[in-house]
Amino acid sequence: MPTSKDELEMLEKMETEDLECHLHELLKESRYLVVIDDVWDADAWASLRRALPNNKKGSRVIITTRIKLVAESFGRRKYVHELPFLQPEESWELFCKIVMFPDYDGVDDKTNRCPPRLEELAKDMVRKCQGLPLAIVILGGLLSRKHPDEWPKLPGRFWQHVSGDDFESHDLAHVTQILALSFTDLPHHLKLCFLYLGLFPEDFEIEVERLIRLWVVEGFIQQAEGETLEETAAEYLNELIDRNLIPIAERTWMRIRRCRVHDLLRDFAIEKSKELNFLHIYDGNVYSAPSPYKHRRLASHSYGLKRFASFDQSSNLHLRTLLFFNSENESAQIGELQFLYEKLRLLRVFDLEEIIFNHSQETEHGSLLDAIDKLIHLRYFRISGFKMNKIPPSIGNLQTLQTLECSEFRTSIMLPDEICNAKQLRHLIGCFKWPFRVENLTDLQTLNYIEVDDRMEFNPSRNLINLRELVVIFNGESKGFTLDSIGRLRNLQKLYLEFKDTVWNPTLQPLYHCQRLLQLRLDGRIGKLPTKMHEFLPNLKYLSLFGSNMDEDPMPSLEKVPKLTILDLCFWGVNKYVCIAGGFPQLEILYLLGCHVKELQVDEGGMPLLRGLFIPNNVSIPERLRYIPVLKNWGLVRIDEWPY
Repeated sequence: MPTSKDELEMLEKMETEDLECHLHELLKESRYLVVIDDVWDADAWASLRRALPNNKKGSRVIITTRIKLVAESFGRRKYVHELPFLQPEESWELFCKIVMFPDYDGVDDKTNRCPPRLEELAKDMVRKCQGLPLAIVILGGLLSRKHPDEWPKLPGRFWQHVSGDDFESHDLAHVTQILALSFTDLPHHLKLCFLYLGLFPEDFEIEVERLIRLWVVEGFIQQAEGETLEETAAEYLNELIDRNLIPIAERTWMRIRRCRVHDLLRDFAIEKSKELNFLHIYDGNVYSAPSPYKHRRLASHSYGLKRFASFDQSSNLHLRTLLFFNSENESAQIGELQFLYEKLRLLRVFDLEEIIFNHSQETEHGSLLDAIDKLIHLRYFRISGFKMNKIPPSIGNLQTLQTLECSEFRTSIMLPDEICNAKQLRHLIGCFKWPFRVENLTDLQTLNYIEVDDRMEFNPSRNLINLRELVVIFNGESKGFTLDSIGRLRNLQKLYLEFKDTVWNPTLQPLYHCQRLLQLRLDGRIGKLPTKMHEFLPNLKYLSLFGSNMDEDPMPSLEKVPKLTILDLCFWGVNKYVCIAGGFPQLEILYLLGCHVKELQVDEGGMPLLRGLFIPNNVSIPERLRYIPVLKNWGLVRIDEWPY
């Protein structure tokens, strides 16, 4: 059933009893199938059961659980299907799918099977997993990182951690031992990154870019020559994914957008972190006594800011990292935040995204952040959903600040000129009103996004030598703006310009200097496309042109761009698009929309890699393209999201 954003917000505010009544009303005339995954407590079913009408229409409820007693507690009319552990041949097949053997002489190229002389050893390891898929996946992830010649060196350590005969087949304890082996095999920097995942709640979908920025400010990332810290952090993430330690939660066509942590992996990370005093979690119904340890990193899962501020903070005086995941939805007071500013002077990471503040207390002077400069070591500050129209000048006193994120604010925010004193700033994310001084922010990589009002001059400083991502929204005509000022940003990789209520007719030629540009989105009229776009944008992978009502077919200019993978053309005044043989050699996704579009002609040999198509129903296309999957929706609906 379609649900709008407003309806979702309404549902989130409902009490449990109201939700039960609402769901009962929605389903009372329907035949429904409800699936509840990974249930650990029968009480969860008791609440939902009251909401499900017994309307005798053949409805069904499917529940998955690891706990047999939970499955057996769901009433007389249940059917319990016990999923068996994998058989030896199934376990071996799963293992072989995970472990690949490229460039190894003993491998059968057709089957990619284990070298015969190592097969007995590998099967013995797999047997110790006792048919548990997670254990096999973790073991496979470990061995896939090692050359098969190294495998014989592993059994000594492996048997120390895994003695399958000591466990009943339903016992998960040996999975933890395999995790311990895989964890031990990680290099030190990846161990830190993996343990850090324990801060996030169970089943929480973690935004990859957020996680990368957190790893950077925590100091986990080792500088690699020719790469930014963020680029290296992305490589760390991919390595943990390759080792099957981080599952992917959401993937776009071209990149991983969100990840999550399997509950058993998360439990292991938390337990290991306790041993090392690496992080702590507040997640119980009753606050525990102060810890004898000095907390360094802490996440609050069950307590909002109000209750957290009321606790004894003696264990937290040395706190470096504080993240809130507010399950209470309580409204916090400004004074409680200022109390933490006073007490937690050593904070480096402060993430308040989940906290709801009392808007009535906010003054036009930005009292929410008035005392933030007391956190002189702060590197990362994130807050969202608060009604604030300006950030106080004291923000400039944060000499170590690297990330400032003010997402989902109700109005655009004015930044003070003092922001240019935060010279280590790398990421400025939110809706910020131009102008503000940026000439000293030479480390700035992300500026997403700026609002430029009518008749306001926009001319970004040439000193932004490390800027990788720039998003600008023009609310009217910009005084004297051309792409020449953008062309000075030689390291730019992502550029999005949107023009509202204005006529914009620039030439794209100045972008010739942005040789590293990977993604370009332009919303508004543009001048004639350069005929040699393949020469001055050789690395472009994604191009979106929206509202460019030109009457010339853009394909001749675009089809030679060598790395173009996604093309999004919307509302061009063109009836027919023509792609010649050999055109768009790397194009995978094509998005065409507009009332004038009648025909897409693609000669044989054109768009050879096309795998996704979004076009109006009445557009004529070649027969061979009719087998290309038609995209039902387009995920690029937010200005802060990119396909790469």
